[in-house]
Amino acid sequence: MAKKKTPVNDTNLAGGSFTGVDEVSNFGDRLARYGQARTRALGMLNHLRGNPTSESPKAAAGLAGCGNYLHFREYYTVDKVRLHNAQFCKQHLICPLCAIRRGAKALGAYLARWEVIRTERPELRPYLVTLTVKNGDDLQERQTHLTKSLKRLLQHRRSFNAGLRGHAYTEMCKAQGAVYTLELTNKGNGWHPHCHMIVLAASEPSQSALSVEWASISGDSFIVDVRPITGDPSEGFMEVFKYAVKFSDLSLADNWHAAQLLKGKRLLGSFGLFRGVQIPESLLDEPLDSLPFWDRFYRYMGDEYQFTGESPKSHQYEVEKSKNLKVAK
Repeated sequence: MAKKKTPVNDTNLAGGSFTGVDEVSNFGDRLARYGQARTRALGMLNHLRGNPTSESPKAAAGLAGCGNYLHFREYYTVDKVRLHNAQFCKQHLICPLCAIRRGAKALGAYLARWEVIRTERPELRPYLVTLTVKNGDDLQERQTHLTKSLKRLLQHRRSFNAGLRGHAYTEMCKAQGAVYTLELTNKGNGWHPHCHMIVLAASEPSQSALSVEWASISGDSFIVDVRPITGDPSEGFMEVFKYAVKFSDLSLADNWHAAQLLKGKRLLGSFGLFRGVQIPESLLDEPLDSLPFWDRFYRYMGDEYQFTGESPKSHQYEVEKSKNLKVAK
């Protein structure tokens, strides 16, 4: 009997993949998520080939070569497995595998900055803030509406903090820093763009007050959510760095339509103490250069990544090999 496949969904794609979990014990789940992501990407590839447009050939070519092979290194003395080499298309709006890797890099960078901030400013706490606008059939209009409304809200904060006359206090003035992303879903009731934001503040922003302010600015939505991030901060930060598009809520056609409209748009922003965080360009993991390792190679076959071989090459082996090559020259 054929093995039953786990449906491709955002919960499966997200779980644990952004927190930099590289323990050997979690490797099986991690590889399964990557396999699910690749399956969805191939679905998009087939959709583009069956519904060609002027933009689709280049996108399809990128998807065809993305993530076919994954080269991991297992650092067996510390029970870590890290992605050492792979080919990525870097089309995170249509490729869940690249979205996972991109989100992991962003999460790691902002969590590292948070660790520095919490040491220097122990009075600050992180809060997860969500802002929404009314659903609509016109994606471009709804996305533009959200972007402009968010820009106005943040401009009110800047104007009040700068002491400009005629600008009233806003709950966002409590934010000493923030990072936010714009996300998009469509569950059959129209396009639903919204904003997830990590706000650093000494006191919790009032959800009711912010709701009134947001309704005044957006003109069509008072739905705001504010909640403190407790326990492991990566769990709350993960909400911000998941996906610009929620793959499980979109048909392939809607996914492609959204990607075309969002391409080149600024979907991540920051201010205050979170300004200036640099996200690495590479989607690979950082190697543990001082430790011995096993090379492990996987190929995507039959809706999953399958092990194709391993090669034990210790750090000392690489050092000696390098020395021998230099001598030979």
